[in-house]
Amino acid sequence: MQLVDSHVHIWDPTVLDYPWLADASGLNRPFLPWHLPHTSANTRAAVFVQADCSDDQALKEVDWVSGLRTDWPLLAGIVAFAPISKGDTVEQDLGELLERPLVRGVRQLLQNREESFILHPSTLAGARQVAAAGLVFDACIHAGQLGALVTFARFVPDLPIVLDHMGKPPIASGEFTAWRRRMQELARCGNIVVKISGAGAEADPNKPLESQALPFIQETLRLFGGERCMFGSDFPVSLVGPAGYEDWMSIVEKAMTGASDAERAGVMHRTAARVYQLGEDLRQAVTDQEKD
Repeated sequence: MQLVDSHVHIWDPTVLDYPWLADASGLNRPFLPWHLPHTSANTRAAVFVQADCSDDQALKEVDWVSGLRTDWPLLAGIVAFAPISKGDTVEQDLGELLERPLVRGVRQLLQNREESFILHPSTLAGARQVAAAGLVFDACIHAGQLGALVTFARFVPDLPIVLDHMGKPPIASGEFTAWRRRMQELARCGNIVVKISGAGAEADPNKPLESQALPFIQETLRLFGGERCMFGSDFPVSLVGPAGYEDWMSIVEKAMTGASDAERAGVMHRTAARVYQLGEDLRQAVTDQEKD
């Protein structure tokens, strides 16, 4: 089964500024393409997602990551930072990003924002500009904001929205009911797909990840189906090292027990390739690996 990792971060604090790393001691060091634990021979492509460097360095981040492609042949797409909260004036930012051929989508972190920010007319106007530009919007929110995302998605029905990390459910506490209810509402929004990713960051580190994460993954798959779910590692935030990567893949595979080949292919590569328009890049990655 071919694999597209739809959610990978790399960063180097000696190249760009990442203020949030000051409070993340275990992550406050360079994580570069050669650190990626892509131990699966079937990994065909990866999507880089902006790593929350200083906002004024957004274009520099895209150019820096793009420049690493020689050493990172799996890189097939970039989700860049864009300040959609600027409203219609974000069109200029998007225009600059569209000059970078690897950019497939944008993200402005919403996980620490009030609902009034997410649904502000300026934010919605910026989201419509993203749709007009033909880009995808990655929504990184926590479970308590899922209701706001339902409203957001209905206001911009033409915008493809990727919900990062299953909406950051309360995996550690196992509080399932409220999250499931909101995800049921989201599933009725046809413009939303979901990344099966990020569970490690939300789980209790002192308990096995599999037993904590499986119910949330299985419910996500039940609600959205393989054609609206995609695999992501969230490296390095949710896992570091080959063992962790392989463990996460095994957990996702176990959650898909009984799924059809088409459903499994959707999760593991087809949904990401379709949503992020990786067709040509993915085919090239497959060709290059077959030559090796």
